[in-house]
Amino acid sequence: MATPDICPLVDPYWAFYWPGGQSLTRFLLDNGQIVRGSAVLDFGSGCGSASMACVSRAAKRILMNDIDQNALLAAKLNMRLNGLNATTIRYTDDNLLESKEIHTMIYNLYQDVPASSRLLLLGDIFYDSNFADTVFRWLKRVKDEFGVRILVGDPDRHPLTEEKVLQGYETEFRKNLLVSYALPGYVTREHYGFTTAHVYEIEF
Repeated sequence: MATPDICPLVDPYWAFYWPGGQSLTRFLLDNGQIVRGSAVLDFGSGCGSASMACVSRAAKRILMNDIDQNALLAAKLNMRLNGLNATTIRYTDDNLLESKEIHTMIYNLYQDVPASSRLLLLGDIFYDSNFADTVFRWLKRVKDEFGVRILVGDPDRHPLTEEKVLQGYETEFRKNLLVSYALPGYVTREHYGFTTAHVYEIEF
């Protein structure tokens, strides 16, 4: 088995199928009516599994975003290996969180799609509370502007569960549980003992 120390690439987070991404992908595959005809922003897209689910369930267009160019390359290869038509996808490694204005690509993505069909996907993004605080501020801006549905896949890491951490965020939010999935044993062993992954919808 390959270990991180022999990988020629720095911080290859995209090379792992994290449990939150697994749950989010499964949810999208199982609920194709949510995806069909939608415009999707896959934020921190990693290996691209959530976007692949959206392609297979007939999303109208998808914007995959990851600041690691290797992640976007891996996602393109995964699309090809799975025989998926990726003509509806655009890719960007821009840091969407740093822009003081809503990024032009997001406007273009959502402009002609009803609010009920605007999706923003995040898998395994809430791994650090300081970063989570930044992400929640940005999500609220996007939600206020476009009325998007924000779907999060996560195995209940501390930034989404610890009461003290939750009370410290600048932006208040609610997380509504949509579904939980039991993780197979090998995933539990590889990912710090998490036994369940969840899909939440975030509201402000």
